[in-house]
Amino acid sequence: MNKESLASHLPLHVFDEAIFENIVDDLVNKGYSIQLNNLPAFIVDALLRCQATISEEEYKTAGIGRADDFQHATEVRGDEICWITGSTEEGKLWLSWCEALQKYINRTLFMGLFSFESHFACYEPGKFYKRHVDAFRGQSNRVLSLVAYLNNNWSEKEGGALKLYIDENDNEGVTVMPQMGTFVVFLSEQFPHEVLPSTRDRHSVAGWYRVNGSVNDQIDPPK
Repeated sequence: MNKESLASHLPLHVFDEAIFENIVDDLVNKGYSIQLNNLPAFIVDALLRCQATISEEEYKTAGIGRADDFQHATEVRGDEICWITGSTEEGKLWLSWCEALQKYINRTLFMGLFSFESHFACYEPGKFYKRHVDAFRGQSNRVLSLVAYLNNNWSEKEGGALKLYIDENDNEGVTVMPQMGTFVVFLSEQFPHEVLPSTRDRHSVAGWYRVNGSVNDQIDPPK
């Protein structure tokens, strides 16, 4: 099968249901899943190829809030992002893998995940993202977050860890180093988290699964 048809024709089982099952088990038992070096190699390769096609001009300074509430806040976060639209075959493959995970979770946990959005993120040395949650309870339709890492030969002394906190009262947190092939899935409303500063460029892919927050027959988010 050639690359052009790969994303649209690979069956679900090729995406490795064993990984999906581990994620589901963790979500049930803990609400989060840390998969150390467990992102399939062909997905990592696709993301690296997709990332390599992005020009510096396509990366935009990230902000906080959505729509009319959007604002740049460099005192809160300092990353630059580029949304993955599926305009390349590599981007399509990543989105197909995430859709396969979505279908598996819906089939096993009945979460009603409706859509997925994702972007590349780059943190230059010294940049960070302060402690936050991806969705406030009852105020957003983001329900499940996913972060994957694309940094080769990363060491602890370089910093850049993700700190995932069990709840708002937790000050210890769980530490995840942004090593190539590691990814994390967690309930968006439940787990505060932050990105610590690093001493080298730090690359990741972040994504969010949403439920349908339709009002007056308007689909939110749009398909």
